[in-house]
Amino acid sequence: MASVIVAPLLAMAFAAGATFLYGGFEGAAAMGGGVIGGALGVLAGFGGGLWLVLRKGSHWGGTAVTWLTVGALLMLLCLAYVAFS
Repeated sequence: MASVIVAPLLAMAFAAGATFLYGGFEGAAAMGGGVIGGALGVLAGFGGGLWLVLRKGSHWGGTAVTWLTVGALLMLLCLAYVAFS
């Protein structure tokens, strides 16, 4: 689940950053940044989720659920911004 949340957030962040740095010519920078950010987001989300699940003691379960919820809300906010802009 963390990969599903982190990948779009990093993809949008990298796309916005690349567009800011390199300009918006035909969306090439945004596409490249989105692809790189999405791939890194999948790896980071999967690794982080795996780390939280395999942790000994697992007393951080509530924190993990809180951060996943915050990530899901941020993703929905970003998607709403893209849809209505």
